[in-house]
Amino acid sequence: MTHVNQIADTLQSGPAVLRALLEPFDHDTLALRPAPGEWCPLEVIGHLIACDSDAFRNRIEAIVAGEPEIASFDAWKAINARDFAAEPFDMLLDELAAERATSAEFLRSLTPSDLAKSASYHEGRIFEANDFVHEWPFHDQDHLQQILAALKLTYLPYMTSTMRHALAG
Repeated sequence: MTHVNQIADTLQSGPAVLRALLEPFDHDTLALRPAPGEWCPLEVIGHLIACDSDAFRNRIEAIVAGEPEIASFDAWKAINARDFAAEPFDMLLDELAAERATSAEFLRSLTPSDLAKSASYHEGRIFEANDFVHEWPFHDQDHLQQILAALKLTYLPYMTSTMRHALAG
């Protein structure tokens, strides 16, 4: 098992990683959806902001508090609640960094007995608090891959068809 402090450190480093990766890009590039129904990099950051409290911290707190049922989370509702694509990159990363500081402190406060507590979620499946703690960095890394995939598309128009074909297969 990965130690909770390592997960807290990993999550807290996320905004700095995103800043280093995305700072060279202009706002229009970061606000461009790679395809209809897909999130642009700014919306992915917005999703991470929303998830810190609603999809992870609040759920873990509820499990530790003894709630029998884990609340659901609608990712699209969170994305549609704000126009993340119109917000300045620096402000979004500052907000994510603040969320991550709160989340890291919360994770470091959990005890082994807290992590072992469980609750029911959708169709009676039982999850431990530890499951959500370990899913959190997994979730971040999935979304980092999503951002990287979107950014890769910005380079394709400037390559010859021979290179695009070589990369595709």
